[in-house]
Amino acid sequence: MKIEEALRELPVGPQAKRLRRLLPAIEAKLAEGVPHSEVLALLNRSGFALKEGTYKMYLYRYRKQQGGSGRLGSRKNEGVTSRPNDGPPATPDARRPQTFDYDPRGIPDLLK
Repeated sequence: MKIEEALRELPVGPQAKRLRRLLPAIEAKLAEGVPHSEVLALLNRSGFALKEGTYKMYLYRYRKQQGGSGRLGSRKNEGVTSRPNDGPPATPDARRPQTFDYDPRGIPDLLK
């Protein structure tokens, strides 16, 4: 038996199956602004024994599967649009702040 076949035959734990069914509802609540800590606390009160890292990994994998970035904070800037790129500056010096002439010897009139 090949390792790929053996891996496919491994049973998925009931916790993973139950959580996978809940992930769309969890995503909807997160989009409404419910903190991750409250979602995790509710899951643990409801019979899950999830650590924060495990919860984040399940959520990360779900988001990757859905075609998202997988990042937990990826919805924060959802409505923000960036300005169109005006292109590179005309000259390399256009990026530098305006400078002034400086004489390291100081201003002799101030020392009088």
